[in-house]
Amino acid sequence: MMNAAMIRGNSMNIVHAGKGLLASLMFLALAACADDPAQTGQRPAEEAARSGIETEFAHLTSGIPADPGMRFGQLDNGMRYVIMPNSTPSGTAALRLVFNVGSLAEAEHQRGLAHFIEHMAFNGTTNVPEGEMIPLLERYGLAFGPDTNAFTGQQVVGYQLDLPSVEEQILKTGLFLMRETATEMVMDPDAIDAERGVIRGEMRFRDTPIQRFLMSYYGFLYPDTLVSERSPIGTLDVINNAPREAFIEYYEDFYVPQRALLVVTGDVDADTIEAMIRDGFEIELPGLEVSAVDGFSTWEAPADAPAHPDIGTVSAVDAPRFGYFHDPEVFTLINYDVVVPGASRADSAQARVDSTLRQLGNAIVQRRLQSQINSGLSPLVQASFSYSNDFDLAHRAGVFAVSSPERWREGLAVIEQEVRRAMEHGFSQAELDEQMSNLRTSVRNSVNAARTRRTPQLADGIWQGWLGETTLNHPSWQAEWLEASEDQLTLENVEAAFRAIWAAAPPQIYVAVNEPLEDGEAAVRQAWQESQSTPVDPLDDAGATEFAYTDFGPAGEVVSREHVEDLDFHQVVFANGVRLNVKQTDFEDNIIRIRAEFGAGDLTPQPTPAAGTILGAVFGGGGLEAHDRDELQRLFAGRSVGYGLGVGADSFSFTSATTPEDFELQMQVLTAFMVAPGWRDDGLSQFRSIAEEVRRGQNAQAVQVAVNRVSRMLRSGDPRWGFPERAEIEAFTMDHARALVAEALSSAPLEITIVGDITPDDAIAMTASTFGALPARAESWPDYDDARQLRFPDPRRDPAIVEFNGQADSGMANIYWPVGDAFDARRARALDLMAEVYNLKATERFREQEGATYSPIVSSQASIIFPEFGFLWVGLDVDRSEVERMYGIADELAAAMASGDISEDELQRARQPVLERLSQGMESNPMWLGQISRSQTYPERLDRLRSAVEDYNAVTVDEITALAAEYLLPERAYRVSILPRAAAPASE
Repeated sequence: MMNAAMIRGNSMNIVHAGKGLLASLMFLALAACADDPAQTGQRPAEEAARSGIETEFAHLTSGIPADPGMRFGQLDNGMRYVIMPNSTPSGTAALRLVFNVGSLAEAEHQRGLAHFIEHMAFNGTTNVPEGEMIPLLERYGLAFGPDTNAFTGQQVVGYQLDLPSVEEQILKTGLFLMRETATEMVMDPDAIDAERGVIRGEMRFRDTPIQRFLMSYYGFLYPDTLVSERSPIGTLDVINNAPREAFIEYYEDFYVPQRALLVVTGDVDADTIEAMIRDGFEIELPGLEVSAVDGFSTWEAPADAPAHPDIGTVSAVDAPRFGYFHDPEVFTLINYDVVVPGASRADSAQARVDSTLRQLGNAIVQRRLQSQINSGLSPLVQASFSYSNDFDLAHRAGVFAVSSPERWREGLAVIEQEVRRAMEHGFSQAELDEQMSNLRTSVRNSVNAARTRRTPQLADGIWQGWLGETTLNHPSWQAEWLEASEDQLTLENVEAAFRAIWAAAPPQIYVAVNEPLEDGEAAVRQAWQESQSTPVDPLDDAGATEFAYTDFGPAGEVVSREHVEDLDFHQVVFANGVRLNVKQTDFEDNIIRIRAEFGAGDLTPQPTPAAGTILGAVFGGGGLEAHDRDELQRLFAGRSVGYGLGVGADSFSFTSATTPEDFELQMQVLTAFMVAPGWRDDGLSQFRSIAEEVRRGQNAQAVQVAVNRVSRMLRSGDPRWGFPERAEIEAFTMDHARALVAEALSSAPLEITIVGDITPDDAIAMTASTFGALPARAESWPDYDDARQLRFPDPRRDPAIVEFNGQADSGMANIYWPVGDAFDARRARALDLMAEVYNLKATERFREQEGATYSPIVSSQASIIFPEFGFLWVGLDVDRSEVERMYGIADELAAAMASGDISEDELQRARQPVLERLSQGMESNPMWLGQISRSQTYPERLDRLRSAVEDYNAVTVDEITALAAEYLLPERAYRVSILPRAAAPASE
């Protein structure tokens, strides 16, 4: 169905991208290949398809003790369960029902039905009529997408509920719905037909160049298997025509208790949960005719349930293989793989040693490539090494790299030569020491943070470990294992492990390009062979160095300190004018979050168009005066230290998370960037090399076009928004970077916020010796009022047309209603709930009734920076032929709200998830970091925080009706149709 992170991205947060989007887009290619189970069929724990039905708990045979907090169980019917009490966040729970089967088990006439059935769980069960499940959950504060979700991969189907409360009624409701999913899906033919359009919408959404590349790549790598023929999304013919019988066949064959794992984590009593799982419970649900729920022990286990199908074989290769993929919109991708047929290896302490040896060797060569990338001169812009077992069929050592389009031959040569250099000359002890330091720090941080592991992440780790047949051990065991194993993690053993996996078979090279190659396979082969003729020499050891910025002068004097009692944080002012906000929490053991904000960000006069956006992408790449970025990476090996400049709408910022052990270094690093940035071209060169690839990826998806191109249109062409144009990037220099931010770095008022596992006194002392020791800051800074004036475009009944490079059947209707700013907090909350109510109606109408879209986007974007500027965005990714019709339906929903067609139940379903998110946010360091930052510069921020719950509870149906009647009028809307280039009538 949909990935929770994706839902969040596609709704409330997507148009807040600005500068923060750049970093994620720089890594879009890898993210597309790794994060989305429905897109790739691969999750970290999905690597082992098995011939039988049951998947055992690995700790029973691995010799590795499972985390002692977990309670394992197995019912007589074969269903397994794990219960793990956990109190972070307090008063919440996470439920997961996972099956060890996915799209690889589909017959030809079922292609796509594993995923389709996952949708049908939300469309009627024996005791929950169609259309009632989501409203039921919303009344308890679960939002569809973030809290109520499901996923399908090639080897897994899973259902997830993140419960905002552990009240008995909510826990029972969650377990009841999981029990319904297991055996009680109705799959009414009319409901199936209604959902076909939603699936087609998701198919359009997932039909990206990366997805097409992946299926082609798997076909190249595993030609004698079903892997490339069983994408979870399926085929259009099956989606359009599969009868109910085909659904029932898959459901009855594979939704069997022997294949199932139920996970419950959270602030729960394990005895109570176990009894409910086994024996059932009584329940009363308003509007539903149900009084008791059967335990999972009544789930019948069929004796003839089919085993996993034969998905094919992988044969050894005796000579290098070369392949080529062309798509006009694909990133330039280079894949170098060594594949050896074989089943996955059982988990054990020694298996983990062997795995770590392979990881260390791969990490060293990846670090070598990253060093070249850091210079900005490499043909590569990203490279990732891996070793895995794929589908229980083959072991694969692989490199996945993104290259500049015109330099893919050089990029392939760089990879080939670096792998060969490592094979021939090995590594240095300094290189291994760097990676071992990273490993030790990672394990240490996990141990220190173990007490505050978060409930949803624990639930996911449990089912992923089960599916991958690995033991989820407590971090303390991992630390003991590492200490006991270090005598095996030697340079000699790392080199031997690296050579073993990369010399195990001839390489298989697959290149994706966006410009067609004449005889592409031959071109790839030639590039490889030419590289092999180049000799490689051992690398020189760069040697160790010391961080140059540890002394900033005498510690600053504290001139005032105030405790904000109701919010329990301290406000401090130093003699040089630096302000500090510090809040000690116990939400994340061993984590300290820091934000340093200064200046005016994008309000600052721009020396060249889009300067702020580009600056945010390239500043950190310039390193410091005494250390370039590559040297900083060596210096910070094994240290929890970060840096990177954020360019916000009204401030510049450095934001990092560190540990108590590295807090001093982190503060020194951030202070050093205030006083001695390097201003090198390295980061700019790297950004220029990837920018067109990023733009190509954006232009292949309508929603990315909305974020990056339409966002400028909504601000009458203001270049501070959207992804920079090619000419803007080429025009930008590091002199422009200096012009934009140098004065703010040295002089602007500076406010530091520190939240987490640290005492106020320690935070104050460290700030005094770093930021507090700087020269005096200015007492005030320009408001740049002219830069705060944004103009929303004039309304349009006839949509503006924006072209993109999507498939011919893709399109997107976008409606933007101007709603003014959010300076009035009470009014802003009412606007938020107006958007939430519209979202409920949009999901019901566009998705459930019309079957027109995979997931409507409804987002309230009222500003607290730009006067009178804000809008409600409704985005509908639909079939090209449906774009025009969507506008009428969107207006119809708005008119219904304006006429008072809003029920108290709808308002409650809209409000409750918002209140639950607020409640959970109170136990979240990132939330506190955001809420109290700059609270001395803008004290009204604290009043907004204090009033949030009261404001949301006070909003009425009449108030939302009045807002809708004022703002959601057809004649006020600005409309934009995003259409495929081949189908668009004209471009604007």
